[in-house]
Amino acid sequence: MGMSPSASVLSSVRSLLPEIAEAAHTVDRNGAVDSQVIGRLHDAGYFSLLQPEPYGGLENAPDVYLTATRELSSACTSTGWLAGWLAVNNWGLSVRDERVLHEIWGADPRALLCSSYAPTGRLEAVDGGFWLSGRWTRCTGAHHASWLSVAALLVGSDGAAQDFVAVLVPRSDYAVESTWNGLGLRGIGADDVVVSGAFVPRYRSFSWLDFDLGATVPALDRLPQPTVYTLAGTIPLIGAAQRVVAASDTRAPSDQISMAGTDLELSVLQIHRNVAELMDCVRGGAQPDTALVLRTRRDQVMAAERAVRAVNTVVHRSGHRDDGGVVERVWRDVQTARMHVSSNVEQVLSVVGRFTLGLEVDDLIW
Repeated sequence: MGMSPSASVLSSVRSLLPEIAEAAHTVDRNGAVDSQVIGRLHDAGYFSLLQPEPYGGLENAPDVYLTATRELSSACTSTGWLAGWLAVNNWGLSVRDERVLHEIWGADPRALLCSSYAPTGRLEAVDGGFWLSGRWTRCTGAHHASWLSVAALLVGSDGAAQDFVAVLVPRSDYAVESTWNGLGLRGIGADDVVVSGAFVPRYRSFSWLDFDLGATVPALDRLPQPTVYTLAGTIPLIGAAQRVVAASDTRAPSDQISMAGTDLELSVLQIHRNVAELMDCVRGGAQPDTALVLRTRRDQVMAAERAVRAVNTVVHRSGHRDDGGVVERVWRDVQTARMHVSSNVEQVLSVVGRFTLGLEVDDLIW
């Protein structure tokens, strides 16, 4: 029997890893991932993994996406982070108006989206839709995307906020300002995106107040949104840590390094277990309960913490030798990546602790 489409994608991505690892130093030095690498990932089918099936996607369970992203990040953290966020932005759009999906992928099945859900935009109602203006910071991969998915506050005539709305905007309606200059993740192009004033048809807007997971929404898109996006922010950390731990343990094994590697393996197993249980729920037509969602978030944020700790173990180990500057680069990447909202350990564990004690939990822990 031949490989499944998703297994074929993973195999194709793996064939690119040596080239991506070889270019990691150049990505860090130049501050950009070559657009040809993004093209090769398209050819491999990576960006189709979470894309809706009617528009050329595989609409696959997240396991292959998470594995491929982790291995990309092990080769080059910037490339893994950039590709991972561009790919995850293809997810969850089946709840949007069909006209939007056709506009995005009807003419170009390879169209990519960048995103920011900080409500730093302003929407005003006009005939047929809204007038949008705003600035969104740290939009990973903005220069590789042809669509922008952002959040904005809908403001009434009295100036008061009425709703928290997501909108989709084509490349012709926004400008990208090159502002990214992180300590690490140098190549992700998390630049500012500016909309000085653009008309957004009502069908390109989406309000969580009217969110309805109807029977026609595919199982994949029924997964909790915070769960998917926070995993996207953690899996590159694990891949990066695995890179330096594996290299260090091979060169000079130690109990500390071995324990760090074991912790990373535990994180991977926990994440895949939780994702499998989440998929079982949504495939059965149910929504995951609070216990499962919080367990998934707890394990995800602890995976980020273990990854940072593993890299620090390698860096601070007596007699450590950094061949080719790989550890120094990965350390910078991890210090930058851990600042993402998905890695807020104290906030997440506080909520999980309250739930464990039987207290009311209504926090949306991104």
